[in-house]
Amino acid sequence: MWRHSFWSLIVIALANKCQLAIGLMSPVSIMTSSSRPLIKSTYLYQNVPQNDENEESVTPLEITQGRYGSFSSLTSLVGGGELEGGEGGIEGNLSAESIPNRQKVIMTVALFSTYLTVMGAKCALPSTLSIITSSDSGLWSSMEPQQLMSIVLTISTGAISVGKFLLGPVIDKFGGTLCLKVALTALMGFLGIIASTNSFRVFALSWIMVDFIFSSCWASCLNAIHRTFCEEEWPSRIGLLAVAGRVGNAISFFTFASILQWAQKMQSVTSVNNSWRMVFWASSLIQVVPLLMLKWFDKVSFHFSDGDNRIGSTAVQSSETSSGTSMKDSVMLLRGEMTKLPFWMHLISRSCLMVVASFLLFVPSYMTNAFGMSSSSAARVGSLYALGSLISVSFGAKRFSSSRTRTKLIATIGLLGSLLLCSLLQMAYISGAITMTSAGGALSMFIWGLSFSIPFYIPPSMYALRQGGRKSSATIADAFDLVGFMMLAWFNGFVASRQQYILRSWLPTFTILTTCSLSSLVSLSVALASEF
Repeated sequence: MWRHSFWSLIVIALANKCQLAIGLMSPVSIMTSSSRPLIKSTYLYQNVPQNDENEESVTPLEITQGRYGSFSSLTSLVGGGELEGGEGGIEGNLSAESIPNRQKVIMTVALFSTYLTVMGAKCALPSTLSIITSSDSGLWSSMEPQQLMSIVLTISTGAISVGKFLLGPVIDKFGGTLCLKVALTALMGFLGIIASTNSFRVFALSWIMVDFIFSSCWASCLNAIHRTFCEEEWPSRIGLLAVAGRVGNAISFFTFASILQWAQKMQSVTSVNNSWRMVFWASSLIQVVPLLMLKWFDKVSFHFSDGDNRIGSTAVQSSETSSGTSMKDSVMLLRGEMTKLPFWMHLISRSCLMVVASFLLFVPSYMTNAFGMSSSSAARVGSLYALGSLISVSFGAKRFSSSRTRTKLIATIGLLGSLLLCSLLQMAYISGAITMTSAGGALSMFIWGLSFSIPFYIPPSMYALRQGGRKSSATIADAFDLVGFMMLAWFNGFVASRQQYILRSWLPTFTILTTCSLSSLVSLSVALASEF
C-alpha cells in the first residue's frame, strides 16, 4: 500500500511542478512578418549579421512565425516575458518572446530527462555496492574488494573536483547543450564497459571517468537555462532540475532493487552473482532518452517547415560554438566575485550541504547495518530520502525564490534546523542514548531529504546565474562545487573504510554530518542577510 502512496506522491509533485512551470509563463503574442521587430540578441539568432536598411531583413520571429509558418499547438504551453537588465551586444538581453516556444518546451523536457537519467545512473553503485564488494561479484582483483572500493570512491570523487576545476570555462565557451550531448554519450560508453568487464581495475577506471563526466552536468544545465529562459523562469527551471535529480534517485532505487531481485531469480545457481551487471546496463541504455530529446531540440533549431534552414542553422552553430565568451572572461568574472563576502558564504554552505546530500550513497548500507533491514528494503528507504527532496523542491522552490529576504532567511533557518535535529537524533541512537525503530529511521531519512534540498539547490544556483550571466554562470557554479567535492572525496573514502556492520562505527560519520549542517545554517544565513 505504501508503495502506491509513494508513486501517487511523485505524480502529484510532478503535476504541481508542471503547473508552476506553465503558470510562470505569460502567453506570447503572435507577431506577423510585417511587424519586423529588431532583436539584437537571441539564443538562436544572436550572431546573424544585421542587414542594410535597403536589403530585405529577416528577423527571428519571421523565421519562426511569419515566413516559415507557425509551430504546433505544443507551443501554447510556454509563454514569454523579458529579462530586465543584462548586457548588450552578443551577450544582450534574452527576450523570451524572441525564442521559439516549441524550443522552450523541448529544452525543458530535455534538461529534466538529462538530470533524471544521470542522477539515476549515479544510484547504480550504491544499489549494488554490497554485491560488488563481495567475493562472488565476478570481478577479479588482487586486494580485498572493500579496501579497493574505498580507494575508488575517494579517487572518483576527486575526479569530480578536477572536472569542476577544468570544465566550467569550457561549458561557458561552447554552451551547455553541446556539452550535455558529449557527456551523455560518454556516460553510455563507460557504464556499458562497467557492465561487461570482469576486471576490478577496469571497473574502477570506468567509474572514475563516470564521475569526471558527471561533474559537468549541473553546470551545463544551468548554462542552458541561462541561454534559453528569462530570469523570471530560472527558479522554476532550477527547481525542475532538482525534482529530476530526486525523481531519478527515487525511481532508480526502486527499479534497481526490482532488477536485482529479478536477475537473481533468473540466473543459474553458480558461485558468481552477476545480477549487478543488469543494473549498469540499464543505467547505460537509459541515457538514450535525453540524447534523443537534445537531438530533437537541434532538429527544431535547424529545420523549419519549408526546409530552408540556412539562416537558422548558421545561427545555432554560432551560438553553440562561439557565444562571444572567452574562457579568460569567465575566469576574470569569477575572480571579481571572489572578492565579495556572499560568494564565500554561498560556497561554504553549498560545500557543506554537498557532504550532507551525498549521504544518500550510504543510506542503504546504514539502514541495513543500523536497523537490520534487508538490502531491498534499505534501498527503498533511499527512495524515501529522495522523495523528501522531491516534495521540498516541487512545492517550495518557486515560493522560496519569490519570497522576501526576511522570509527566505526564516525558511532557511527552519529547514537547516530540522536537518541538524535529524543528524543529532541519529547520533543519539547510535550512542545508545535513545531507541529508534526502523520506521523511525526511515522517517528521519525522509525529513533529511525534505530539509536540505531547497538550501542546497536554489540560493547558490540563483547567485551563479545572476552574477555570472552568460559569461560565467557555469564557472561560478563549478567553483561552488569544487570545494564541496574535494570534501566529498575525503568523506566518501572515510565512510567506505569504516567497519559499517558495527553500529558505533557510524558515530564519527554523523558527527561530520552534524558539523556540516551547522556550518551551512550559519553561512547561508549570513549570505541571505547580506541581501537586506
